[in-house]
Amino acid sequence: MHDPIGKSSPPASVDTSRGAAEWFALLLDDSATPNDLADFRAWLEADSSNAAAYADIERLWLGAGMVPDKSESAQLSRRKLLKTGSAFVVIASSALATAAYLRPVPADFRTGKGETRTITLPDGSIAELSTASAISLAYSATMRAITLVDGEAFFTVATDSSRPFVVNAGSLNTVALGTQFSVAKEDDRIVVAVVEHSVRVSSPFEALDVQEGQSVVFANDRISTPSEIDVGSRLSWRDGKLVFISTPLEDAVRALSKWRRGKMIVMASALAKRPVTLIVDVRRAGNILQTLENGLPIRVDTYSPWLALIYPR
Repeated sequence: MHDPIGKSSPPASVDTSRGAAEWFALLLDDSATPNDLADFRAWLEADSSNAAAYADIERLWLGAGMVPDKSESAQLSRRKLLKTGSAFVVIASSALATAAYLRPVPADFRTGKGETRTITLPDGSIAELSTASAISLAYSATMRAITLVDGEAFFTVATDSSRPFVVNAGSLNTVALGTQFSVAKEDDRIVVAVVEHSVRVSSPFEALDVQEGQSVVFANDRISTPSEIDVGSRLSWRDGKLVFISTPLEDAVRALSKWRRGKMIVMASALAKRPVTLIVDVRRAGNILQTLENGLPIRVDTYSPWLALIYPR
């Protein structure tokens, strides 16, 4: 991607907003190449107003406590919107119009960025919501149905043999055959992890049982073979921590981004693939960048509270 506003002369404010919108559209779905990231850095450093314009767009787009729809169609429509000539009008000039696109999908319970919540459900079951998560309930005389709208939820299920406990996430259904498990929406996949007893997961094409200490991934309409996992690490967010063991830095940064406002971008491909091991206290979300710098051989350049670029040190 070329510099969206050019480098020959200082841009007008409209061009700055347009350029920021184009960059935000590219970075929104993590499709940028290493060359794009280098161009992005050059654009940021070319004029201080560029970083400010980008931060303004990110701040409006994320919205306070809002949970955007992450479906493929919603992402495509946002990218199309941002790349049109009127993007700066919608985002930079009309917060009301932007809020309409950010209006969260209806849910009975939700959390914001960096927030967790424990809910006692009508049947006595417990739902623990991770950061930026949402669920809706549909209880009846014959069924206890939960829809995971976004994020991740951990369930401790109360016994009721007359009413199955089902969690729906996209086209994947998880039926509790025991008591404790989690369901998470992660970009274009769904992850189910079982802590106690077992669950039955099913899609329109297949079904299988997942046992205690196992997880499965549902992606591209296929359910993976159950695999053994470190449940403590996988669900460490319940204790206010994220645990990464030999995890590629880009994956760790992606997970941490769910717990803080703004965007963190790893600017070197070799660094992005480098495995890291660390424990981060997400209850202190404001210190995440400092924790990364203290524990890893990296440098973090912060352009605003909404944008941080990560480089090798």
